[in-house]
Amino acid sequence: MAVLRVSGRDFEVDAYLAQSRLVPYRVFYADEPRPGPRRDPSAPARSGFVVTVSRAELHDLPGQVGDACTFLEEYGDVLAALGTWPGVEDLRLDFGVALRSGPGDSGTQFDYFPPRLVRLAGALGLGLELSIYPGPG
Repeated sequence: MAVLRVSGRDFEVDAYLAQSRLVPYRVFYADEPRPGPRRDPSAPARSGFVVTVSRAELHDLPGQVGDACTFLEEYGDVLAALGTWPGVEDLRLDFGVALRSGPGDSGTQFDYFPPRLVRLAGALGLGLELSIYPGPG
């Protein structure tokens, strides 16, 4: 699964979403507790939202990448404007992949982002993140 994460310390997420055609599956607010460990416990709390970009499985990074490129092409104008919205500090595409290392492996894993994705994301000011989950790929 690949998602778009948008956040900022002073981002008024409800005001943004009221006028946007992006449909989040999760909205979060800086002043509410978040379940689980924070990615960076020293980072200030942020408000934001998460949108599904691809439903491709953890073992299908190429499928996620293809879906992400389609999403960026379809919503490019929305994302370009979102990058200038007051309070937005971070826009990133997060690709979830399965850890493929197993018994006898060297413990290394290589994943690739093709130039098309890098160009589209970079032109819109989006970062790329790879979240690696345990389990079979």
